[in-house]
Amino acid sequence: MRQAQTLKNSFSKKFKSKPPFADIVSEVKRRLGRKKKITGRKHRKNRQGTVKINPTAIKKGEVIKMMRSLFSGVSGLKVHQTRMDVIGNNIANINTIGFKSSRTTFSDMLSQLQSSASAPTDGLGGVNAKQIGLGVNVESIDLIFTDSSPQQTGKNTDLALSGNGLFVLRNGNQNYYTRNGAFMFDESGYYVMPGSGLRVQGWNAVDGEINTNGTPTDVMVEVGKTMEATATTAIDYSGNLNKETLVIDKISYVRATGVTDEQVFDRVATGTEDNPLSINVDGENVIAATITMRDGSTQHVTSGYYEVGKSIPITTLATVYDSLGGRHEVTVLLDKDPYSTDTAANTDATETQTGTYYYATNDTVPGARYIATATGTTDDNGEAYYAYTDANGEKQTVLQSALTSGVSYDNRWRAYLAPGVGQKGPGAGTDFKNIVDTTESDGSTMEATMNATRDTAGEVTSTEVSYLYFNTTGQFVTNGRSQEAEITFTYGDGNGAGENTGVVSFAGMTQYANSTTTSPTTNGNTAGILQSLAIDGDGIISGTYTNGLIRQEAQIAVAQFNNSSGLTKVGTTIYQESNNSGLANIKTISDFGLNVTASALEMSNVDLATEFSDMIITQRGFQANSKMTTVSDEMLETLVNMKR
Repeated sequence: MRQAQTLKNSFSKKFKSKPPFADIVSEVKRRLGRKKKITGRKHRKNRQGTVKINPTAIKKGEVIKMMRSLFSGVSGLKVHQTRMDVIGNNIANINTIGFKSSRTTFSDMLSQLQSSASAPTDGLGGVNAKQIGLGVNVESIDLIFTDSSPQQTGKNTDLALSGNGLFVLRNGNQNYYTRNGAFMFDESGYYVMPGSGLRVQGWNAVDGEINTNGTPTDVMVEVGKTMEATATTAIDYSGNLNKETLVIDKISYVRATGVTDEQVFDRVATGTEDNPLSINVDGENVIAATITMRDGSTQHVTSGYYEVGKSIPITTLATVYDSLGGRHEVTVLLDKDPYSTDTAANTDATETQTGTYYYATNDTVPGARYIATATGTTDDNGEAYYAYTDANGEKQTVLQSALTSGVSYDNRWRAYLAPGVGQKGPGAGTDFKNIVDTTESDGSTMEATMNATRDTAGEVTSTEVSYLYFNTTGQFVTNGRSQEAEITFTYGDGNGAGENTGVVSFAGMTQYANSTTTSPTTNGNTAGILQSLAIDGDGIISGTYTNGLIRQEAQIAVAQFNNSSGLTKVGTTIYQESNNSGLANIKTISDFGLNVTASALEMSNVDLATEFSDMIITQRGFQANSKMTTVSDEMLETLVNMKR
């Protein structure tokens, strides 16, 4: 308005009161038109007579040319007013969530050519063109899509996005985009922007699995959502087995009161009273045992299964669930087994053999093997002597030719169900059933059977242990079979659940000279109700249920544009595609390498220091252009008043 005031003052003599701006413009045009009439004339009559005027003093169109400065000043006032409007909007949105500031850039208008440039000649140099600019124009008003700092809010549905991306919203078939992550779940479970009700887009999970290959849809997590009970179908082992684990050399035991040695070997042990080969310290038949290792060290134990030539078993506890969500536990033992013969081993397994060992047998103890070790001495013919402990517990030294040879697997372990009370272990051969019956606290029963072979009627005809073969680099190779190990669970006595089978995988295990860390993980679960939600840095929404499980519920989509600054603002910090923004490329947050912070909101990226500096510069520019308008008007006034 300053230029208008200037012109009002300039024409105060014409008007008795302050005229409106339109009248000022009309007066300027009138004066210019009047001056045009005398342009190029050599004289003009006035009251004193004829006054001659030099025609070269006022050339044709000179007044119009002098008006260029006035209009240039007016254009400068307009663009600086626009720039001030942009600055004002930036400062007004200093605390607007996800707001992106704008900047104004200027460019000069088309210049008027007074004379063209001329090329140099033999005698004269070149001459540049003479051009006069016609003012200034707004070149662009650009969106500045730089990140701002996240502000913690404590509300778990708030999101602060960092990087080149925008959240995707939808209303019907129309997509919108925003950096304002102040979202919430509405009454129907939709994830929405509360101020507008626009729904956040993403991919919803099906049974905890998210498929991001499909088209994004409305993110929805149903209020009070339930998780159905599922039976265990997989038992996966991971961790390390210690390569340096020692094997057992000798076992002695303490039988329970009232139990005879004969009963011990009939129920829970193999071998002889003087030299037990395996024993189940079940607490009812045998209450304790002393285990002597190959290096001569001893351990006193009060429970567990032990076998000569094998390591002390590692006890692992797998939690399994039935089809009704009932929780059960089954104990699987793992021990090192270098010497047993695995007649069904496949080629991958046999390739891991490490050498030959020698053993003695006893006809009165079927299947018994007494492992012999070299003494380091030989007879006169150079044949090596070996020593072993016989069935009577006495040390025997014999030549190698008196022993039986076998293939050793220093990197082999075996897995089997822990024998129950009154049961023998795998050292009993075919007498070992690899079946365990458990009575639950409610009186119902569970029967676990490992690696069962069944007849056509479904009855178990045989079972076997599982072998774990490792190579010389400590990696699991095979279980020696074409199929994975299995444990089948059946339930009775009021349980009501159906049979389920858990496939046992050992592929995640290693055998290094480190401590043993192996443990199983299982799928399956009890029923549960959604209790709380959390969002991670990849935009995955996970739900915590009352059964203690955490399951993925949805994943948030984000969009990228080739030219984010070309988006069209539609209000409430929401944008739409434009002809110059490019099409939205919608993917996951991790696909673009972005990150989202939950329980936080992105602050405005307006820099007050910059805005205040721009405000001062804009003010000075406006003042300078206002002065140009005032001076141009005074020059016009002087020209008009040349007649006196």
